Amino acid sequence: MRRYCFIGRVDPANLVAYREAHARVWPELLRELKAAGWNNYSLHLGDDGLLVGYAESDDLDAAQAKVAATDVNRRWQAEMARLFATEGAPDEAWVHLDEVFHLETQLAAAGE
Repeated sequence: MRRYCFIGRVDPANLVAYREAHARVWPELLRELKAAGWNNYSLHLGDDGLLVGYAESDDLDAAQAKVAATDVNRRWQAEMARLFATEGAPDEAWVHLDEVFHLETQLAAAGE
């Protein structure tokens, strides 16, 4: 399973609303994410609106496409779009980051 990290930008004026929404994500969406192959998924939000996401998946592009095809995700993205500093669906505006270090991988390679 691969590890993925991505960033987005929440409008700093909407941080409270974003935090509140993510404290109560719709159960139907949670189930769709898991069924599509999103694992160990978390979001981290800075006071400046920087949003950092992390997920593990066999294929995050395929998992994202499966979720994107659901009605519940379309409704969620429409709700969340007003909170972001980017245009369009927030899940389509992610900037993916390359992993450059992973402790366990390097320890295993070093025979530790």
